[in-house]
Amino acid sequence: MIKRITNIISASDLGEYEEEFRNHRLVLNFEKCKIVARIWIFIYTVLLVVGYFVYTPMYKEYKSCLYLPFNQVIMIILAISWFALVKIIDKKSRTKLTNIMCHIFLNVSIYWCILMGINDLNRYGTVLPYIFCILTLAAFLYLNFMESSILFIGSMVVLIVALVYSMNEGAMLYSHIINIAVSVIFSMIISRINYQRLAKDFINEKNILKAKEILEATNEKLKMYERARTDFFANISHELRTPLNVIYSAEQMAERMVSSGNFNNNKINKYLKMMKQNCFRLIKLINNLIDITKIDAANFEIRLRNMDIVKVVEDITLSVADYIENKGVVLIFDTEIEEKVIACDPDVVERIMLNLLSNAVKFTDKGGNIFVNIYEGDGQVYLSVKDTGVGISEVAKEQIFSRFVQVDKSIRRCREGSGIGLSLVKSLLEVHGGSISVKSKLGEGSEFIVALRDCVLEDEGVTTQASKGEDERIQMIDIEFSDIYK
Repeated sequence: MIKRITNIISASDLGEYEEEFRNHRLVLNFEKCKIVARIWIFIYTVLLVVGYFVYTPMYKEYKSCLYLPFNQVIMIILAISWFALVKIIDKKSRTKLTNIMCHIFLNVSIYWCILMGINDLNRYGTVLPYIFCILTLAAFLYLNFMESSILFIGSMVVLIVALVYSMNEGAMLYSHIINIAVSVIFSMIISRINYQRLAKDFINEKNILKAKEILEATNEKLKMYERARTDFFANISHELRTPLNVIYSAEQMAERMVSSGNFNNNKINKYLKMMKQNCFRLIKLINNLIDITKIDAANFEIRLRNMDIVKVVEDITLSVADYIENKGVVLIFDTEIEEKVIACDPDVVERIMLNLLSNAVKFTDKGGNIFVNIYEGDGQVYLSVKDTGVGISEVAKEQIFSRFVQVDKSIRRCREGSGIGLSLVKSLLEVHGGSISVKSKLGEGSEFIVALRDCVLEDEGVTTQASKGEDERIQMIDIEFSDIYK
């Protein structure tokens, strides 16, 4: 979320950036303190040298000026000592100590200027060093309201107390107090403006970076959607063209046989079977596309009923047992629970199980095994479909539930598919309130585990009647297994 920045920046405006801004401001102030300290060393060194060669006779004549060389030497020593501490802190990179060093520098600067101001008051009748110092620090550094209040108001109180004790003239005292107060107010205003400008620039920069990241992420998503769209049309075109070509070829062969008068029942039956199977492939693809569209539009309807999930899965498994075993694959059904009534949609469960079994057959070679198991735990009922097939690589496991992704890129004829089956299974389970996971190792087989909620509909009895008739179920199996060539 990108916030609109107003003229006044508060801690709430900084939000998640508050800590980062504090560190950023501290680093800037620390670097500026270093610059000021270097300027001090340079100026006081020049003044010390010039004073030694030029003003030495004046020091002898005006005893009140003798403090100047000592003042300059002390300031040089203080600045060098501060730099020595800075070097130690830089090595340790400790933010808290860095903050302390900044405040030490600020307080030493101001209170030294207070001493200079009191001295100038006795000689020139003014406290310009103090006023110049607070205005410079306010303009040069980034101080928040609390820091500037403590620093400027605190030093003002100290200076006023010193003036009260050192001055006898009331009118002159009040004049100095007014000048000092006005200078402090101006300093706080300047400091506030400076701080607000820094905070606003910082937030704007962060918002620009965030907007840039959002834009880049959006562009990446658009590219991904464009790739998905391209893959979608490529896969759909292939999946529509292949069965249509087969149907058209079979129809041509049958038509040629009829026109030549050379009837052969076996060949006619073969062509009819080819056309029927590829019609089922088209029906399966279209059904999958329709269901995915309904799920995406939140229009897919789940009809929950209290049913024995063990019997539902067992009936589905047994209905495809002969087909699978005819492929030379052994199908083994096992269950750790004899009966388990849960709220489920039997048609959705059938669709899911047939899809998983179809996948298992596709990727299990002749002589392999497929295991179907049911167990429960942690408030879930688990349906497991495990095979001893080709397995799935670690990279492919992250993609198999994406649409139009096929695990086996070699795509042998016995393993063709649209690549939307597992994506549909995942979507169906999410609508059903369940989930699916996979365990697999390349070359050792795969296990897909479906998790369904262990709950029942309170106001409904147990349904024992199957939702589909035998003929309808056989046709459903033919459709789901249509992309496995016999």
